[in-house]
Amino acid sequence: MNLLTTNETYFFREPRHFELLRERVLPEYKIKHLRGYSNPLRIWSAASSSGEEAYSLAMVCDDVLGTMEWEILGSDINSSILDKARLGLYEMSRIEGIPQAYLKRYCLKGIGSHSGQLLVDASLRNKVFFMRLNLNDYLPDLGGFDIIFLRNVLIYFEMATKQKVVSRVLKRLNPGGWFFVSHSESLNGIQHDLVQQAPAVYRKEAAA
Repeated sequence: MNLLTTNETYFFREPRHFELLRERVLPEYKIKHLRGYSNPLRIWSAASSSGEEAYSLAMVCDDVLGTMEWEILGSDINSSILDKARLGLYEMSRIEGIPQAYLKRYCLKGIGSHSGQLLVDASLRNKVFFMRLNLNDYLPDLGGFDIIFLRNVLIYFEMATKQKVVSRVLKRLNPGGWFFVSHSESLNGIQHDLVQQAPAVYRKEAAA
């Protein structure tokens, strides 16, 4: 299975999604928290590969939310790529998408045997958890999420499988929660209870 999977990813891929998080999604959560909502923000990077997407999300969360509680789950079917994600250690050649301010604040430049590499700061790594999941199979009880990124996954499935995967994942999205797919993907032809907010961005209606 590890040999068959595609692991193409990089930091802040499709940057407009991260801009939307920074400008709208997370500020809304911040207001909600200030009004008394006490649960930590939970985000699921459902096809996290080697972790760049999950750590990109973590940088934005820390920047916008400050001391508020949040946590991120990164999942993938490839166990070896998840081992790499847990390390948070990357080649310097892969940092192009990271904003300079975040690069200085959240990344440590390697020296000695780690020259040419960077390490994501422990303050972020301690809030990002990785586990092996097959989205095309039964999912364990993961709890509910306020934001789910399911990007660059659906393009590999035929329609019937897309429907099953989306339905399975959306059961974990809280009312009012946000759902992101890749700009190269669409939910056209897939039954769901989401309202489109922007290209490749959807939201589940809040509970009455």
